[in-house]
Amino acid sequence: MGLFTPFISTLMAQYQVNDILIGANSTVFFLAIALGTPLVAKILRQVGLRQTMTLGLMLMALSAPLFPMTTQVSLWFVIRAVMGIACCFYFVCGQTALNYFCHESNRAIVNGIYALSFSVGFGLGPVIGSGLYNVSPKLTFFLGSILVLSGVVVVWIGLPNKSVNFQPSSRKGIFKKLTLSLYGAFAFGFAESTLVSLYPVYLLREKYSVEQIGYTFSIFVVGGLLATIPVTHFADRFGKLKILLISVCILIFSILSLSLAENSMTIQIFAFTTGASLTPVFPLALALIGDKLSRNELSSGSALFTAIYSFGCTAGPILSSVVMQIFDNRYIFSLAGLLFVLFMLQIVKEQPNMKSN
Repeated sequence: MGLFTPFISTLMAQYQVNDILIGANSTVFFLAIALGTPLVAKILRQVGLRQTMTLGLMLMALSAPLFPMTTQVSLWFVIRAVMGIACCFYFVCGQTALNYFCHESNRAIVNGIYALSFSVGFGLGPVIGSGLYNVSPKLTFFLGSILVLSGVVVVWIGLPNKSVNFQPSSRKGIFKKLTLSLYGAFAFGFAESTLVSLYPVYLLREKYSVEQIGYTFSIFVVGGLLATIPVTHFADRFGKLKILLISVCILIFSILSLSLAENSMTIQIFAFTTGASLTPVFPLALALIGDKLSRNELSSGSALFTAIYSFGCTAGPILSSVVMQIFDNRYIFSLAGLLFVLFMLQIVKEQPNMKSN
């Protein structure tokens, strides 16, 4: 995703596409992920993990390189929708496999390694792709396609070849069991997309240079990379809900302080603590799925988790930008902060029901 997402926006901007259409193109991607989850869950139950995940990787590898081969805005929307569906295939399958094949004693750290791998790839993608993009945009997308295709080899070598039986489950029943986990997925997507999409704009309006903005986001990424494995390890040892509650409390303080900080050093400090406390929320919320559902229900739970996360990513920038326009730029993280306050209260309410965690 780190190779495709930023360079799609760059390519469209270079062809002087309206900012609203560029944003809408990203929205289509996340909506395709969200709306494609019921289809993926159904196919997964019928053909299995390996085959479904391979289908998604092949679809992404074939569709993504088409993006720089056209200048038609309508085709860009079609290609992005197909990419979203493809991404949905291997997101749902990958997350289902994580919870299916791991053990209760290591579920949090397994999901932590998954989140760490995603963050590293997302961070390295723009760095690796930028050099190729300056030569030709097609090269960057071709490299991304090759990397995705290599995932097919990894799936067939590394994914255990075991019989996996998934049964269709009531979406209402799944939702009730996963209320806390799904709330965490939505809040995480909302905050992450707001941070990535709008915080650079906020810093520019505060007269920060492009170099300073880049450094700030590097600090944020480093915070997440350093914290994810230790935090998820502690979650396995001391309880997922306890560690999740601590992370969320630190996050609320950090993310609100980030919008109030007025000097560069303070911003760097809170960027680090925001990254360190926000990034583990995703794997911890994902790990809770395995605690709440039977193995037969994991495909439905993972599909719902991916859909809710995508809706959060879609809603974050839109709603936060409205708040910024109505009130002030410093209210950029007010909605995200409110979501995590409500999440914190829900965790506190849930703890007596999960003493084993």
